[in-house]
Amino acid sequence: MIRSLSAVAVAAMLLSGCATPRPYGDAAQIEADMSFLADDALLGREAGTEGYQMAADYVRERMQEIGLKPAGDDGSYFQQVPLQRSVRVADAVYFGATDAAGEDFGFEENKDVVVYGSRSFEESDITAEAVFVGFGIVAPDLGRDDYEGLDVDGKIVVMLSGTPKGVQSEERAYYGTRKSKNASDRGAIGILSVETPTRKDIYPFERLLLERRMDGASMGWLQKDGTPFSLSPGIEGYAYMGMPAAEKLFRDAPVAFAEIMEMAEAEGGLVKGFDLPVEITIRQKSEIDTVTSPNVAGIIEGTDPELKDEVIVLTAHLDHIGLAKTIEDDKINNGALDNAAGVSTLLDAARMLMDGPPLGRSIMVLAVTAEEKGLLGAQYFANNPTVPAESIVANVNLDMPVLTYEFTDLIVFGAARSTIADLAESAAAELDVTLSPDPFPEQGIFTRSDHFRFVEAGIPSVYLIPGFENGGEAEAIRHRTQNYHRPSDDMSNSIDFDAAAKFSTIKARITEALANADERPLWKKDDFFAVQFGGPMEE
Repeated sequence: MIRSLSAVAVAAMLLSGCATPRPYGDAAQIEADMSFLADDALLGREAGTEGYQMAADYVRERMQEIGLKPAGDDGSYFQQVPLQRSVRVADAVYFGATDAAGEDFGFEENKDVVVYGSRSFEESDITAEAVFVGFGIVAPDLGRDDYEGLDVDGKIVVMLSGTPKGVQSEERAYYGTRKSKNASDRGAIGILSVETPTRKDIYPFERLLLERRMDGASMGWLQKDGTPFSLSPGIEGYAYMGMPAAEKLFRDAPVAFAEIMEMAEAEGGLVKGFDLPVEITIRQKSEIDTVTSPNVAGIIEGTDPELKDEVIVLTAHLDHIGLAKTIEDDKINNGALDNAAGVSTLLDAARMLMDGPPLGRSIMVLAVTAEEKGLLGAQYFANNPTVPAESIVANVNLDMPVLTYEFTDLIVFGAARSTIADLAESAAAELDVTLSPDPFPEQGIFTRSDHFRFVEAGIPSVYLIPGFENGGEAEAIRHRTQNYHRPSDDMSNSIDFDAAAKFSTIKARITEALANADERPLWKKDDFFAVQFGGPMEE
């Protein structure tokens, strides 16, 4: 267990004559910070834009006011993240498919299929035989390889979107993040992803066409040699097809499309691949440039001689998705809850930690860029930390806390995976808040925010949001269905700033406990992610 304060921290408190008062959250300051970060003037804080830079400058000034020391590049608060930005040229993309007899299927772009731009290739024009690879999952620990017996070298793989049912959700989501890598590693040059009934329920192809997210800027961070980091460097073309068109594509397949969909929806989703008697062409052109967009980093130095060189990183993403393309009136995606709320409560927690009792370990406060582009700011930091990589012992992340009700419970994604959960439960109990399990395990949330980039570096990590009791479920659903990634996510949504202050207080108390525990956080023995990525485990 890791509940106790370190001996040095206890001694410091005793020598002071009395324990340092523990501050509480500041609702008014949280409201002020959120109001600035979600203001129309910032134009949705898209990474690499002037609006994002305004947000970064504001957070830097707040870190200075709080008293955090700079922890970015060259003694500054900024870690500049070099990004390669790509925007597809919509009228230059093309998708074509012909059957074994050379007959064209007649698919229409932006009706039957969409072709995405590329972050690695300004132009690409590929034509190749198609191979169906089921879900495209490779999971040696499950005895599963969807590529077994298939030759995809120099070909375009056709794969089912998403991941199969029946696998632990967070692990299933991890396998999903490796699908393009699996194809690239085996020599494929292109990917056509096909909509499934489950994917249609989550985010239908028609909505993609309506919202035209394929026209937004995609990004990747640049390595020291100037090339964009990529897990799938061999993939030159990527397209996505709705189910009605896919049924036509599979008309001469050895297995009927309806049968494939039925198998895909079954537990395990074991759909054996085969050569598809189709030749596919994917053509794309992208306008590519480079920008920089900073992470903002401050640090509270620990006081324990034996622990101060260990660092706990607190994160929240500062960016949002910029301007909407399909809303006639209000085009600004303000991102009040996503994630001005996370950054504002992060700053408030930093204030409490700065003004509260001594801390054994050091605390880095990190507002990251380009989360909405693929967790890029966090990934860049995890690969290029501004403190020694081996010194980082834990990450606690905040992303889109729905702060519109008086919450009475807390959800800690990843709670069962490391010893951080013990401290989170105790700290929350101090404010009469209980811990609740993941309310939607099927979504694999643990892999979908910035903390996962620390997990990939072998660092025990968790992600906190207010729970679903006391009306929380209804509020979370309302936000997801009415405001998420829409201009309506603004400051007019009856935000409960007293609840926000309680949330930031819990964050501070959890961090304080982590900072003063005798033992660093550990992965639970044989945890899946510890096995995948390494990191310290319980014996």
